[in-house]
Amino acid sequence: MKRTLPLTALFLSSSLMLTPSVLAEEMESGAQATSTQTVKATETTEALTSIPSAVQKTMDRLFALQPELKKLNIITSESREGNQRFLVGLSDRPEEEIAKEDISAYLEFDRNTGDLLSFNIQATAWASEKLPSRQLAQDTAERFLTEWFGTEGRKQFGKSTGYSDSSSATRNEDGSIVSWRTRSVEFPLLLNGIPIENKGVRLDVDSFGHITNYSYDLVDVDTTRIPKPDTALPIEEVIKNMTTADSIILNYVKEQPGKDSEDTKTKRVLRYDLDSRYIHAQTGKKVDEKELASVQSKPTETKTVLHPKGQTLVARSEEEVKQLLAKLFDINSATGTLRVHQPINFPWEKEKRYLDYRFSAEDGQVTAHVTTDKKTGHVYSASLHTNEGQKKQVARITEEQAFTVARDFLETYADSSTTELELQQKIFEEPEIPSWVDKSKLPEMIDDSNGTYPFYFTKLHQGIPVRDHSYQVDIDKQTGKVVSFYLSNPSEKIELPDSQNIVTKEEALATLIKYRTPLKLKYIWPWYLDQQAPAPLLIYAWDNSDGFGYVDALTGDYIKGPIEEDE
Repeated sequence: MKRTLPLTALFLSSSLMLTPSVLAEEMESGAQATSTQTVKATETTEALTSIPSAVQKTMDRLFALQPELKKLNIITSESREGNQRFLVGLSDRPEEEIAKEDISAYLEFDRNTGDLLSFNIQATAWASEKLPSRQLAQDTAERFLTEWFGTEGRKQFGKSTGYSDSSSATRNEDGSIVSWRTRSVEFPLLLNGIPIENKGVRLDVDSFGHITNYSYDLVDVDTTRIPKPDTALPIEEVIKNMTTADSIILNYVKEQPGKDSEDTKTKRVLRYDLDSRYIHAQTGKKVDEKELASVQSKPTETKTVLHPKGQTLVARSEEEVKQLLAKLFDINSATGTLRVHQPINFPWEKEKRYLDYRFSAEDGQVTAHVTTDKKTGHVYSASLHTNEGQKKQVARITEEQAFTVARDFLETYADSSTTELELQQKIFEEPEIPSWVDKSKLPEMIDDSNGTYPFYFTKLHQGIPVRDHSYQVDIDKQTGKVVSFYLSNPSEKIELPDSQNIVTKEEALATLIKYRTPLKLKYIWPWYLDQQAPAPLLIYAWDNSDGFGYVDALTGDYIKGPIEEDE
């Protein structure tokens, strides 16, 4: 039996299917809003698609909960045939003055059912540099969720998770900055009382208690294919069968935040972390990434010894950047313009330490980017881009030859303490198309290698990776030259802890399992390109809702990572 579950979970299957429109009568606000937008839209422009009745009913309900939308003009309304979506754009200005708008909104619906899939509102009057507290975000999001879906419909979602924050800003013509800050709250959709990873409702809340963003994933469910919770192995058995080699990772971190520390300089640690991969609930084995994505790859790690020369790349002015581009990419003969990107510095952030330069040739065939340290001029990264319309060509140099060039480049410019690297590559294989994929709907596969060999490196100290000390070098397949690179920050010499006499993996794993929030059942849905599997996987995953923690390899102590406090 196949069912669409926009508004009720399987554990409510004995009840009638509920939709947002019929749930309206459960709303405390109750009254339906009048469709004033329809009249205003006609006055604004005739080039609008007629709004389906199901969509209009949902809009009326939304206007009751978000009354500020009722005052806006409809600027756009269009149907997208391919994915059954209907989009509506709103503004407080007529179309010809849209650039001067003070409030705008974009709504997205299922064209046939009228279900609200997303909305976004931006209002100048709501601009604020203050981040809402977690409690305000939680209470506001919970109230809207219950009002929108009704008391019974609310039961299809689990407890709120995630409190990530986001920021946005615009720069006015006079140079002033208008900025917004919001906090996100997510409510996972439930199947059999178990949350579905990355499915459900997400709400953004600002410091005034406005809902500024809403997104909702509808799930098409074939109930006969859903793995039942009673088929899962007991958590105790899964933990017992976990092997230390596959379940724990040892890394250096040279900038681990200290607890309650406001200083950017942080302690250096050697730490054990749990492997975050999912575990099949029925077998207890790790979920291979091939089961969750269309791209199949085999990660490989190769150690490389370096003899660093300790040279540095420095550019403290636009003239020095031009000289650098001539030296690295041989574009001194190209005429063009070089400009400095002016990023928006949010008031609540420390001043950005980087400068971004962009070079554009007059003929449009060449562009280049350079990022430097604002104070020291140290070059972090640079990249060269040529006309992407050029025809794909067979590589003239081999990957082995390209690797030699990349290694020589790093020997020249890597900081002097980098004597050993770990090359991290993914060998891409021809994907095995899952049986549930409709092959007739697959897009034509294209080569997305962009004509380069990319090489990713991580510094090793005493044979152990330093997680936050990495490099990248891209080599052009035709010329064999460096066309892009990233260099780790050559800060003052950092003394990392000695890895001799550390606690064993077995001891660290026992500590992590003791203090970490236990494994929890989840559903996760595999995809192949733009096609979703007919049923999810039932997996165990570590619950990180209460933050992350690690074991200090020197002391064996469990260290709980600092959690952002409310403002």
